[in-house]
Formats: sequence, C-alpha cells, structure tokens
Amino acid sequence: MQPSIAERIRVLAAGPIDWDYLLSEAAANSITPLLAGQLSAAADTVAPGHLERLKQLARANAMRCLVLTAELIKIIDLFRSERIQAIPYKGPVLAAQAYGDISLREYEDLDIILRQRDMAKANEIITSLGYRARFPWVLSAGAPASVVPGEYNYRDAARSMTIELHTEVTLRHFPVPPDLDDLAKRLMPVSLSGHDVWTFGAEDMLSLLCIHGSKDFWERISWIADIAEFVQSQSQLDWNQVFQRTEALHAERMLHLGLALAAGLLDAPMPDEVISRVRGDRVATGVASEIERRLLARSPHPLGAAQVFRYRRRMVEGAFAGWRYALRLATIPAEEDWQSVRLPGPLAPLYVALRPFRLLRKYGMAGRGEPHSS
Repeated sequence: MQPSIAERIRVLAAGPIDWDYLLSEAAANSITPLLAGQLSAAADTVAPGHLERLKQLARANAMRCLVLTAELIKIIDLFRSERIQAIPYKGPVLAAQAYGDISLREYEDLDIILRQRDMAKANEIITSLGYRARFPWVLSAGAPASVVPGEYNYRDAARSMTIELHTEVTLRHFPVPPDLDDLAKRLMPVSLSGHDVWTFGAEDMLSLLCIHGSKDFWERISWIADIAEFVQSQSQLDWNQVFQRTEALHAERMLHLGLALAAGLLDAPMPDEVISRVRGDRVATGVASEIERRLLARSPHPLGAAQVFRYRRRMVEGAFAGWRYALRLATIPAEEDWQSVRLPGPLAPLYVALRPFRLLRKYGMAGRGEPHSS
C-alpha cells in the first residue's frame, strides 16, 4: 500500500462511517477479506468493535476457503484417476495466483473446465461424492442435444458446497467457442496447500477473467480487484501474447474493459503501451466509466432489457459482430427458461422463441431483477 493511500484510509476511518452499509457493500462485492486486511493500516482509528467484526468475517472466510481448497484437490485427483483433464480456474487457484493467499478472495463455489465429451463420466464422479445435479435430466439419454445449461451445477446441501463444471459448449459468453485443446497446451502449475494443480497459463487466464467479468457486467468490485492483482503478481506476463490470444477469441473489447476498470478504479500499474492501447478503445473506456458510476452509486438502478442488450452489443468490436453476439445471447435458452416452462423434447427448439419474452418480463424495458443470472 502506498503511504498516501494508507493515510487517506486513516482519515476516512476516523470520520463518520456507516459501518453497517460498509460491511454490507463489502459482502455484496466479495471484498470483505481485502477490507479487513487493508484497514489494519488504520487500526488505531477504527472502533475495536468494528475491527473485531471484520476480523471474525475474515476468519470465517479463511475457514471456508480451506475447506473448498481441500475439496478441489480431491475432485481434481479423482478426475485425473479417470483420465479426465479438468482445469480449475477462479476460486482458490486465482487466489493463489493473484493474491498469494487462498483466503484473500471470497468464493462460494468451485469452477472447473473440462471437455464436453468427458461430462458423462464427470457427472458420475461428482454425484458419487454426494452432490446433486441442479438439472439431472440434461445428461439423460433422452435429453435433446440442443438443451445445454450455462454450466453443469452440482450442490451438496449438507455441506453447503457447489461445484460448477464448464465445457466448450457451456461457455456461451465467449464470442467464439474456446479451443480447450489449444488452451491445454499452455497450462501451468499452481501450488495449493502443497499440491500442484494445473490451470491456464497467465496470458490465457487474464483473457478468461476479463470475459467472465464482462459476462456478469462487472457488478462486483472483487472481479476488478482480481484483474488489478493478477497483472501485478504475474511479473513475467507477455502482453503481446495476451493481446494475440484475446484476439483469437474475438474478446479484445472485453480485455480492454477489464484493464480500463483495473487501472481507473484501482490504479493497477501497467506498461505505457498497454494503457495507450486500452485508452484507444473509446467504447471500452466509456463503458468502464458507466460501470464505475454504477459500482460507486449508493442505490444503482437495475439494468433493463434494452440496457443489457446494448451492453452485450458493445462487448464485441465491429457493428455486425456486436449485433450478432448480442442477438445470440438473447436467444440461446438458459436454465431460467427451462424453469419458467418445461417443454417436451421435440419442442425444445421453441425455447429460442420464448427466451426474449421471458427476459422482457424479467427486466422490463426500464429494468428490474438481477441481470447477472441471465
């Protein structure tokens, strides 16, 4: 922490603060452990009760992170024993990569990417551990091939654990389907509690993180903090490779947006040529300003259907490509569509026609509901 920032924190902490609001927003943005750690610079200006409350929340998160890390190691080992190449990302892997500490990120589930052809066997392994699939019928023999979830979600209610399996088919928010075979050529080990697990190389991971944040409208400060910490922790990051691999995914705008947010909101240091390239994307910097205002507003208005569509359209460069991307996401059925009405197998293609109407009912043109679950 820069001395000037530490002093600014001390001044703010000594002033009038709505601690209930502060802790509520920290929880909503998944940054409670970061807040607890950084407020140590102003410990003498914070009332002991508030500081102890923060420490308790941080300790609870640390325990949760340890349990999830152990579960991830067990699952990856089981997949490996069945010759399934499973690639964890986000969660404890990203915490170790970006922060050097698995307890400095908040994560409630474990994300693992594998190939679609391995899903049947992976489903057997996960359910054998006591997890229940959210939509067990999507992998049944009679399920329509066109019905694919946004992720294969599994829940162990007794332990409050959730596993999300992603494949090249479920990663629908990528402008083009990712080539997992190509990405797998550049895996790197990350040490978790003395165990090496293999995840995406740094240049690929940065692209994936920016695509993920863009998918969910960057509605949590933690996702921006991940980018800011990641670019600082990966000292050997090859920026030319970052841009080349992101271009292959047609996700340059998403990368520019993530970097613009990290630099603008959290002062993430980046090479001058990177900053210049990001600033040259006027659409990305404009969207970044809109997101910053929403994040820092005390009561932001939910996005409406028209705003969601416009945002999606601007995430891919090129007028035609942007419209095609937004229209595709507006019409691909998601889990909420299945829940609103269950169609028999032969009628499954009708979900494409029903989805826009459900989205309009959910958000309205002016907006309501929570957009990141769409």
